Amino acid sequence: MNDIFALTPTQSSPPAGIGTVLSCCQGVLSSSFGIIYRAKYELMVELLGKLCFLACHCLTYNHANTLQVLNVLSISIKQYAILQRQQSNRNRLFTHVVTQLFEPCLLLRNAFNNYVFDKDRNIEIHQLVRDVGSNIEIILQTGLFQAELLNCFKEELLSQMEKSEKKKGPCKDYLTPVSSMLAKLEKIEWREEKKLSLLAYSVPFLYKLFLDSYCRDGNEIFCFQMLVKLFRCLCTPFTIKQEDLKVSFSQWSIGLNALENMLNLVLDHNIYNIAEDNIKGNGSQYKFFRSLTEILVCDPCTLSLPWFNCLKTLNSLNHFIVEPDLSEILRACFNADVSDIRIKKSFETLIGSLLLTYTKLRQFPKLFEKVLLAICHLTTEKLSDPVLLSVLTNKLKEFLVQIPSNQMLDMWVMVLEKWQLSNIKDDPSLSFKLEHLASLLHCLMMNIKSLDNNTPVPVLQRFQNLMKQISEELILPSLTILTKNYVTDETLWLQKICKVALMLLYTWIEVNTVTALNCDKYLSQMCKLCLPLDLPLEHWDFSIFFEDKNCWKKMYDLCRPSDVVSMFYLGLLSIQKIKLLLMHIYIPNENERLTVQASASFFVNSGISILNHKDLCHIPYSGNINSNNNSLPVAQWHFIVSNITILLPYISFDDMNNIATLILETHLPVYDERKKVDNEVTVAFREISKSFLQSDSFSEMCILQSIFITSILNRCAMLLTKEAVFYEILDHLSFKDSYKLVNPRVNDSYDDSMYATNMKNALQLICSLPKMDKSLFLSDPDIKLLSNLIELISMLKLDSLPPSDLCRCFFFLLTFANASFLKSPYFASVCYKGLTCLLNGTHANHVFKIAYASDILKVVMAHTHSAHWNVTDLDDHHMLKLLDTMNEFFDTFLSLVIKRKQSVRKNLEQCTSFMLNSISNTERTFWSTFACQLHIVTLKNLCHHLTFAIQEHHAKGDHIESFNYCLKQTAAKLKTVIQQSLDIAVCSPFLPTLLVTSTTTLFEAERCMDGNLKNIELYRVFFSQIMKELCYAEKQNAFLKAALHYLTLCISEREIYLTQQLATSVFIAVGNLLASPWFNKDLLHNAEIELQHLLNGVTENCSCEEFHTLLKFVFQKLEVGNLWRQNYKVLFAGITMIKLLLNCPLQEDKSTIFWSSASQIMSALVTLNMEACKERLPLSAAVLPVLETIALFLRRGETLLSNPHHVTLSLSTLLMVSLENVKAEDYYSIILAIHEVLFSVLQCHTKVMLKSVPTFLSCFHRLVASVMHEGRQKGDKGGTCIAKCVKLVKRMYTHIAAKTEEFTVFSTFIVSQYIHELQKVTLQPEVRTHLTEGIFPILDLCIDRDVKFLNMSLQTGAREVFKELYQDYTSHYKTRNQEEEKYTV
Repeated sequence: MNDIFALTPTQSSPPAGIGTVLSCCQGVLSSSFGIIYRAKYELMVELLGKLCFLACHCLTYNHANTLQVLNVLSISIKQYAILQRQQSNRNRLFTHVVTQLFEPCLLLRNAFNNYVFDKDRNIEIHQLVRDVGSNIEIILQTGLFQAELLNCFKEELLSQMEKSEKKKGPCKDYLTPVSSMLAKLEKIEWREEKKLSLLAYSVPFLYKLFLDSYCRDGNEIFCFQMLVKLFRCLCTPFTIKQEDLKVSFSQWSIGLNALENMLNLVLDHNIYNIAEDNIKGNGSQYKFFRSLTEILVCDPCTLSLPWFNCLKTLNSLNHFIVEPDLSEILRACFNADVSDIRIKKSFETLIGSLLLTYTKLRQFPKLFEKVLLAICHLTTEKLSDPVLLSVLTNKLKEFLVQIPSNQMLDMWVMVLEKWQLSNIKDDPSLSFKLEHLASLLHCLMMNIKSLDNNTPVPVLQRFQNLMKQISEELILPSLTILTKNYVTDETLWLQKICKVALMLLYTWIEVNTVTALNCDKYLSQMCKLCLPLDLPLEHWDFSIFFEDKNCWKKMYDLCRPSDVVSMFYLGLLSIQKIKLLLMHIYIPNENERLTVQASASFFVNSGISILNHKDLCHIPYSGNINSNNNSLPVAQWHFIVSNITILLPYISFDDMNNIATLILETHLPVYDERKKVDNEVTVAFREISKSFLQSDSFSEMCILQSIFITSILNRCAMLLTKEAVFYEILDHLSFKDSYKLVNPRVNDSYDDSMYATNMKNALQLICSLPKMDKSLFLSDPDIKLLSNLIELISMLKLDSLPPSDLCRCFFFLLTFANASFLKSPYFASVCYKGLTCLLNGTHANHVFKIAYASDILKVVMAHTHSAHWNVTDLDDHHMLKLLDTMNEFFDTFLSLVIKRKQSVRKNLEQCTSFMLNSISNTERTFWSTFACQLHIVTLKNLCHHLTFAIQEHHAKGDHIESFNYCLKQTAAKLKTVIQQSLDIAVCSPFLPTLLVTSTTTLFEAERCMDGNLKNIELYRVFFSQIMKELCYAEKQNAFLKAALHYLTLCISEREIYLTQQLATSVFIAVGNLLASPWFNKDLLHNAEIELQHLLNGVTENCSCEEFHTLLKFVFQKLEVGNLWRQNYKVLFAGITMIKLLLNCPLQEDKSTIFWSSASQIMSALVTLNMEACKERLPLSAAVLPVLETIALFLRRGETLLSNPHHVTLSLSTLLMVSLENVKAEDYYSIILAIHEVLFSVLQCHTKVMLKSVPTFLSCFHRLVASVMHEGRQKGDKGGTCIAKCVKLVKRMYTHIAAKTEEFTVFSTFIVSQYIHELQKVTLQPEVRTHLTEGIFPILDLCIDRDVKFLNMSLQTGAREVFKELYQDYTSHYKTRNQEEEKYTV
């Protein structure tokens, strides 16, 4: 078989019988005949080598037998790995691997790397390739890089001087493993085009195996020498062909990939140690890495992804490696073709790495100077590419905030030195260079740390001089050149200098203003403002900053035609002009008001023109718009929204309308399609608008908010122009001049009669909609757009709307909540959620000034009656959400009707009458529809609020008879509806919950009317059915809570349950519910209130004999046998029921019975905890619930526990709990549980604790030690978790210190324990701070004698820790306390 496998790769096609031979081989290896190979090691090695060659052949030519070959190879390689581990002669093993397996294994890995997988057809092959590849790595690492061969590798790699220091012993047989491997690698016979790929893929792989085996502390130089050997092997093809390695290697892309991988391995394994290299290696490593840098920099014409990555890694090793060639590297980077997104990303990474390095070194200006030189040497073509500048400025922004102000000013000076305005007409590239320099200066100026009164005077003075220099040498000369060379024709250099001047002027004004506001010592460089203004200033006139009016007129004419960037900066200058005037004006005169209005209008209009510019392809705004014009639209929208608060009082209503339209459009998908913006930009626009809509500022802008609502209504009307009724409703709601109702300037003089008329007309049309029963036919895009508009209304802060807008929104949502064409429960729920929010608003009463409550209810109910939604055909989640929303709407609506106390009787009578009439003629089949469930919701809420109205008005005696009559009719109808629904037996996931809550409401209504239950049979049916289904209510949280509430009501009515043991039956049902497999802690937390109320009723209404039976039932669940049988849910139920009983207000006789069983309860809990700790069960299974219950048991038994042994047992229980190897998610819970038990003992059982102080302190010390161990700097529990735990420890220290009399004697012991634990670990700063604050109150208990004792008894290291701690205590904590005591006296 071995011979056949050896011959097959030499043939063009596999022989016919190769499949049979492979099957035979597989059978032999998989059976007892495999001993033939396993008994003779050389035979197995030979087989494995031949199979590797065969697999390479099959993968290369995609033979049909590939899968079969890989199967046989997988079996053989696994068996060989077992034999390899059994070899005792390590030298022989190495020789076999190098001579027979080295070449085939590397060739096979290379074939795996080059093989193209078809995901659909080659799933099995892909899995086999992964398995075989991992096994190849194992056998090569085990055979070539054995621990026993370490000295042989050192013998060969280290220099003669290092041998005596490094090697631990001589090799028995002189072996040259490195030379053997590299010689074999270089002699591999393979096609020339594949040889380089094999070499580049294998060398980093071998280095990785070498490092994984031998890279340990102290072996760094030894590992470096292996890197040198392997790199020389990598360069072998070029040293043979060419003498100039630098030129050839840098052009070999695969070789650069290999070098990148090797350098990453060096970095990951911390091989390069600068100090060790200088002391022991005479800088050999530095010289080698410098040579690599020279190779990379020598020919950077073919810049590639690994080229950037290699330089980044070399810089990470040591910045001195790349620093001599830094200028050439930066120049090459800026000349790179960044059209390829991967090259661009690598360029960003390299630049970011350099910036980070020099930021940490505090040498940022040094790097920035070289960046400036590189930019100045760029060609015009490269300077015109905005991507490079964009990358650079974005990266600069990340680090400039960390740069000291003095260094920032150094960089300002560098830019000023490179500034050159002469010969700008003659040099086409000069205008581009100035644009780049201005962008960099803008970035530097906008990101300098704001100066304040604490800034050193030399820095402030230098800053002031540079600001003056920028204005005199950059801004004013640029304006002068523009004025002198003004021409009507568009000239490129003029446009560039115009953009530069405006950019620098805006930046200069912004920085000057902010500094003047923050720093009183700074003298503003701006000319003094002459106020009041004699004449209003034009929007383009910025002479209040620089130059005269004629200069700005020319400037405006020059930049107006097409340069959107210049227009953008003119808009920002307008904002600066507005801010400057408003800061100096208390009450503006007419000229000043006109100036501000003109500037505000110009800013808004120019911004809208930029947003609508056709030639701009929108891209995200990164905070810097100088480098790319396409980010202008998002930037402009950001600035409009940011300054809207300042602009709003001074812009016209047309401008407000334009802004409102833009807010609306940026939320709609139509805007994205029209502008052809990508998803990231869409998110940017939408997030800006959304944050503005949901801000408090927008809700206070009543006029803009009103106009925005009108825009939404108009947009909806545009969709429904063919639907006369809907269009007319929207026309009434969006009437002209609606904003004047909320405008304080015209509100007093505005006649609101038109508003009232429009609202009433709209209401009449809304009321007529159900009668028309007219179907609307809208396309899916129109329905989607309409749905977006409805969601947009609900996004506003509806509860803060002014009355007029609240009413308009209410009727708008009411219209579309009842629009059957939407056919979506989701959007109906959105509408009703908005309506509910409006009814909760401050001005909700205004809705009822226009419409009667009964009229609104008629509209809603008419729609629900005509809504033919089939429950089974709709999404259950959305239907459930709609039912909940409708329930909330009716609840809020009827509550408001009663709370208004205006026409309460009339409204409730009309609502009752309408409801009863609308349901009276329904067929029995109606109750199978979703509309039935909505009617039940309405009836239930009406019945509930009538009950509430009777209870509220009973004391006054107002309208009681009328309310009682309405309630009787409603209750009778509700009973009929419930019975009919039960008879139909509809399969619905919502009906059970709805029927239970409705029956509960009916129960409460009958008790409210006369106290007699007339529907006792109905209540019995529900009671028995709930008792049966309670344990099967999985994933029905609403039903579960409703059922528990119903059972709580039934407990007090014994006639509901025919037998006498009602309370016992309910208690057992609750126990079975808690023991259900699906019941968990989350459900318990969700239904805990209902469960507690139910058990309160059970304990209140049961006899003493029944209560004794209940306790027996609980004790059965607490038996330790349940833990042994792994019935954890039964234990959970028992422990939970004990906790619930502890929270019940027990009567005296039942309390006596319960606390007389305290010994049994405590013994059960302690036994459970002990067994759970022995079995090492998950903490959440038993330990945590037990400890929580013990803590509650001790608190409730403060005056009732007579046996002190119970308290002692609780402390012993804590000592059993293991705090080691606790999962991060359970750690805080267990620490909290232990803390609560200790706190309960300390606060509630002080006398018992005094007799058990050693045990108490031992428990607490375990807590402290565990938190210190996990809070060390290398802890893995997470900062938030440990922070919460250490606060608990600090709190316990405080509680202990508060017991001064009890713990004064033990204070020395507590401090000593703390010091010993603190000495063992290095804590995180936050953890150390909290623990120190906790131990300080304990030190307060120590008198001078105790301090001396600690100083004498502690060992040397611990004594130093204590001295440092006590010094902090005396200098901070003790001094502060003494001052507070003096103040108190």
